[in-house]
Amino acid sequence: MTNPSADHRPVVRAVPHPGELKAHGIPIACASCRARRDWLLLNVRQQVFVRCRCAHEWHEPDLTRAYFDQHFTEAEHEWADYDTAMRALAFDGLLAGATWA
Repeated sequence: MTNPSADHRPVVRAVPHPGELKAHGIPIACASCRARRDWLLLNVRQQVFVRCRCAHEWHEPDLTRAYFDQHFTEAEHEWADYDTAMRALAFDGLLAGATWA
């Protein structure tokens, strides 16, 4: 991808989702650490990606843009770059294996 101009930046919406996700009734689990909850959902154009606290990220075709739009609001924050955003949201791998009560 070429560098986008200032007026044409890719838009990424990032929404934390603390509970389980069930795509078509089947719970989603991280392929890397087997976590079953506490996700970051990323909407990039028409695709939805799931990111785990261990920093494993994948495209989830069962979660559509329409589902994202229906269930989640607009982003509350913007960051200058992707890595800074992942650190700020604690999805950079530092908290891999952590569970919240």
